Amino acid sequence: MKALILCAKKKENLFPFTETTPTGLLPIAGKPAVRHIIEDLRAVGTDEVFLVTNHLEERFEDEFKNEEDISIVHQEEVTGTADAVKHCDFIEDDFFVVNGDVIVSRDDLRDLKKKHLNERPEATVLGDNEDRPEKFGVLSIVNDEVKTVEEKPEQAENSLVNTGVYAFRTSIFQAIEDSSSPSLAEAVGELAQRRKVKMSVIDDYWMEIDSLRKVWKADRFKRDKAVSGQEIADSAQVHELVEIKGNVRIGENVVIRENTTVEGPVIVGENSVLGPNSSVFNSTVGADCQIRGASVENSFLFDNQVIDPHTHVEQSVLGRGTDIKAGTVIYESFIGDESFIEMNNSVKGATFYPDARTDLGEITK
Repeated sequence: MKALILCAKKKENLFPFTETTPTGLLPIAGKPAVRHIIEDLRAVGTDEVFLVTNHLEERFEDEFKNEEDISIVHQEEVTGTADAVKHCDFIEDDFFVVNGDVIVSRDDLRDLKKKHLNERPEATVLGDNEDRPEKFGVLSIVNDEVKTVEEKPEQAENSLVNTGVYAFRTSIFQAIEDSSSPSLAEAVGELAQRRKVKMSVIDDYWMEIDSLRKVWKADRFKRDKAVSGQEIADSAQVHELVEIKGNVRIGENVVIRENTTVEGPVIVGENSVLGPNSSVFNSTVGADCQIRGASVENSFLFDNQVIDPHTHVEQSVLGRGTDIKAGTVIYESFIGDESFIEMNNSVKGATFYPDARTDLGEITK
């Protein structure tokens, strides 16, 4: 099978991070979100992947330029998911479609493929039960067969929703042509009224990254899944007065200096320096970061951070290249790339633009 991953749209609800990074390349648990999807698709037998892109397309081209099984397909006008799929109507094999703003388990992709190939419907939809189904396309099912897909109804008839993950036969291209809707989900709903469309149900996990809180949650979730035991690169330098507890992954050329505690689940990216006198608890620290005499708890730090002494970061996401000066506390906040937070700031429940600047001793709520 082939696969399409839809990455063209700029997700405004993930501001400030999507100003500088497309959603599919947000670094979830140490690697771009879309790379998690690609690795799992490859593992279940996908031999070619097409990324449909527009927003910051050059970032995808750079990320995947050396991978022969990955092609970039440009969507000139981001008019909808149906049009995105139609851009790949040259495909002659059954194929997956996955939204680029999700995380989904390898086992559920494998089950979706198995059901699709064994039962040979025109389409197979991956469904899941949601507490707030009205935010999604709601599936009406009879004997495991999709009858309708109702997009974001005011009152949902059940909790079973469309995850935006599909397996298709090539007949979907004609179904899109016959539909007047820009929405792939609606085109699938129309197809279900004429032809057989089946459903496979999530058994492990799926999450849509549709809010800033979900960025933080997705990183934590994938980190829990990815890290088992203590994986410390041979090139890492860990001082004898360092305490490491729980599941951790310490990358190449990381330096952890004296009187530092690392308590997992934790991922530390390559070339980062922790300490001295620092603590990192239940967090992801990107590559090329410096955490000097500071504490990081339940947080997600992109690459190239500098966090000075007597600073505390908790339940926050810090964009690439952020510089946090001494004596600052950041709690439940989202800081855009290349921001500079001056000494003795207090930041709580805030969202900062990329390249934000604060003055000495500011309080931001």
